[in-house]
Amino acid sequence: MATQVLEGTWEEIAKQAENLVGKKLRVTVLEDEQAQKPNEGMLEALRKISERHKNMPESPGEETLKMIREARSGGMFGNESDK
Repeated sequence: MATQVLEGTWEEIAKQAENLVGKKLRVTVLEDEQAQKPNEGMLEALRKISERHKNMPESPGEETLKMIREARSGGMFGNESDK
């Protein structure tokens, strides 16, 4: 049988006792997790991006595939033949 991971409070895991009879177990007691702080740096970067894009016109959806193909073929960097 593949390794099975159970995580929860003791009470939640104890409810699984019937399914665990005779199985070899390893129990790790975890420290209480503190509420994770939001990644303020990333949130600030996202805010700046959102602010920059606020008044930008949206490109029509039909053009998206054309733009992707152009970019993949080097269009965004300029081709030597363009010079």
